Amino acid sequence: MRRRYRFAASMGSVTCTLPDGGSVTLPIVPGILKHPTPESLASILVDPNVARKYTMEALRHASWPVLSLFPRQWLKDCLRDARVPARRHEALLFLLD
Repeated sequence: MRRRYRFAASMGSVTCTLPDGGSVTLPIVPGILKHPTPESLASILVDPNVARKYTMEALRHASWPVLSLFPRQWLKDCLRDARVPARRHEALLFLLD
């Protein structure tokens, strides 16, 4: 019997309007936030606070193939506030530059 592994992938994208008037388009990747179902994720990511938390969780735990789906400048902005271990922080800065 052959095992099949399903890796994290984007199920689409959603655009979130930010408080400063700008907007950011985020990929919908189930599993970054633990509790929302994949179907409800799109509806809650339109809130800027949820979008920021979602991105910071992705910075803490997601692999680079998932992070590369996010806008780079948005990742850099969120990296400042994310509590990421020092080694991962250095690696992320390297990958984002």
